[in-house]
Amino acid sequence: MKKILFITLLLAAGIFSTSCSKDFLIEKPVDEIYSNNLLVNYTGFYSMISAERGLMRNEHGKFSSGTAISPNSAFNGGSDLYFGNQRISTATWWNWPNLIVQFTDGSVFENIFGDMYEMINCSNMIINRAENNPDIDWEGNTAAQDEINKTSIIAQAKFYRAWAYRHLTYCFGDVPLSLEKITGSNYRTDWNRDSVEKVREAMIEDLTYCVEHLGWRTDGNNTKPNQAIARTYLAETYLAMNNPQKAADVLQPLCEGADYYLMTSRFGANASNPGNCFIDVFRTPLYSDGNFEVLYTFMNAEEESIPYGTTGVCEVRNMYKNYYSYLPEISSLSHPDYEGKSVKLFWSLNGGKGATRLAVSIGAWKLYEWDNQQNNDIRYDEHSVVKHLYFLDNNNNTYEVLNKNSEPLINLNPTKAMFATSEGTIKNYTLPSTKKWDNVHSNFERADTDYSFNNVSYMRLSEAYFLYAEALLKLGRPDESALWINKIRSRANVSQINSSEVTIDFILDERARELLCEGQRRHTLMRLSQENNGDERDINNYFKRRIRTYNEVCGQIDGGTSMLGTATVSHGTDQYDVPVLFAIPKVFIDSNTKVKIEQNPGYPTY
Repeated sequence: MKKILFITLLLAAGIFSTSCSKDFLIEKPVDEIYSNNLLVNYTGFYSMISAERGLMRNEHGKFSSGTAISPNSAFNGGSDLYFGNQRISTATWWNWPNLIVQFTDGSVFENIFGDMYEMINCSNMIINRAENNPDIDWEGNTAAQDEINKTSIIAQAKFYRAWAYRHLTYCFGDVPLSLEKITGSNYRTDWNRDSVEKVREAMIEDLTYCVEHLGWRTDGNNTKPNQAIARTYLAETYLAMNNPQKAADVLQPLCEGADYYLMTSRFGANASNPGNCFIDVFRTPLYSDGNFEVLYTFMNAEEESIPYGTTGVCEVRNMYKNYYSYLPEISSLSHPDYEGKSVKLFWSLNGGKGATRLAVSIGAWKLYEWDNQQNNDIRYDEHSVVKHLYFLDNNNNTYEVLNKNSEPLINLNPTKAMFATSEGTIKNYTLPSTKKWDNVHSNFERADTDYSFNNVSYMRLSEAYFLYAEALLKLGRPDESALWINKIRSRANVSQINSSEVTIDFILDERARELLCEGQRRHTLMRLSQENNGDERDINNYFKRRIRTYNEVCGQIDGGTSMLGTATVSHGTDQYDVPVLFAIPKVFIDSNTKVKIEQNPGYPTY
């Protein structure tokens, strides 16, 4: 059933039905899962919290309809670090930012808007019922344990609500603030767009509650909302509100405490394989397996009744890893023992299939060359980045696949398609890509599947360190700021910096080197561009300026010169009229019949 994507969307999880009978209207539906009989005890609340965890995890999955990309890719594509390597008709602004104006009713924006409010309404239902129903059985052995169970549920629901509003404010700017569950009795068509400041004040209240009521690791692991990730988001929100002192205060216990630290030695399930301590973090992201660095992990799905165990939970590898099997040198490979299955064999030897929806810009890869550290940086070595491709010879020995000139296939050479004067498919499959998300299914028959089947790191301690460094820099303490950046650089085995080298641009450069293909790059650039009432459309802010500097595809300007020496035309980042915020979905504007909702600047009006 098609989901109605506007703010009054009712929680689908609250109307699941396992059966239907003729006596439904006269019998109490005890075998039905409605919010009225689900949210009566701790077990019921926990079930709905688990559903929210699945909604959050879908950031690395696919949109429910209309496009083959993931929400996470929409939060990164078209920034300074990534361009669209294959034609995605629903996200052409990844390569041509000025084409974003064509998507006022696009499925990507509708899905993000609707999915976030689905999360918000679910959280509101949990919070409102938990706070206002005195008859709930919190299943504790004592009154104190009851209170702990109750506050844990409320805190996790508030975390998810703040997480959803974080995405909404960075994507759409001013959005309606809803803190009460939407029901048939309070259905509204008179919403207004509340200011980003007002929404962030609500986020601060929610995240502060999380910090006060959640442990460093909920249920002893890093797979549920916890104090560490709540502190990180709270600090980021304070920075967005121009309050670096509060950001630093919130981060100090996390960054300077002993509960989390960067992994600097080999560890975990990958430790016996060729690699480094940096890539080990992604191979074994759970605290229960010895990872003290990852703040939050997306768990793989529950086991199914199928021989190969689990179902894929995310498309993150498919989004960021290049589609190397499309190269003629790869597609022509064959092996006598794998007739008709050479592609499966290739991907089983090379970390799993990629579809390269997003390619890392050449400018971003060049950032690793700063201070001539590219040969030292473990984040850029062959264990962390695809630099070679492998296959088996007829004796089943592994060998490197080379191009016609006996050179590695992987290189940083641009192609003509990257500088074409019209929107189209680039398909530069010789570019490197990250190995952070490499994972091959244990069943060979699924070695070329799109989905990833492993636990996935969602946020690491490095994110908190960068925010801490940023806050300290803005407080006029560059020496301390450099200290936290150097902790990250030390683990990466690269040169240290001094206080005079610390700038916001340097922090953004180091974020790129450390967090490539992680996080939400558009959000970070948006936050910094809007700082101190800045205009995100200004052509010289962090957002547009850095795209022009580092993204050779979507940052092209009129009358410029490409890497191939050809003339370029403007893709929009040198034009003020090109929007950066996403369009408010037309379906919401049309449904809000009692109040006229203004569209974001730069888009067509209705």
